[in-house]
Amino acid sequence: MPLSRFVAWWRDLMMRPAVADETTAPSWPDSRPTSGSPALAHELDVQTAIIEHLEWCLLFNDRLAGHSLLPGQPSSLPGSADSKLGQWIRRAGSEAVGRHPAFAALRDEHRRFHDLAEQALNLARQNRMDQASTLLNTDFERSRVRVIELLRQIQNG
Repeated sequence: MPLSRFVAWWRDLMMRPAVADETTAPSWPDSRPTSGSPALAHELDVQTAIIEHLEWCLLFNDRLAGHSLLPGQPSSLPGSADSKLGQWIRRAGSEAVGRHPAFAALRDEHRRFHDLAEQALNLARQNRMDQASTLLNTDFERSRVRVIELLRQIQNG
């Protein structure tokens, strides 16, 4: 598959929502906590983490379409620990949210997600577009969705 076709396919994939409500604002019940309450702060904090994950996906998309695919060029993408979501996970691990049953799975899946992204970039750099496409369409996409699902589980308590 030529690089231009691969990039067009990837952009199309990234524009599709992973879950039905991923791109819509949450509808809050009338009993929504007040802005100073810890419950709302927790919900907004997790919502920010979701947005940061989606922003990283867009950055990944840009890198995939850009010059970072040239052999020997670094991807210049933040890794698992350096991404905004990775930093949030590190901070949240020592807070109450870090005790949520889904938190350890989130930490592991987020690390796996970044590993898969790097594998896909390496395959693309080696001009192995069919393999990169397969990886992005399967394991990477499932991991991307799983990270969001785990964040939503944490958000919903």
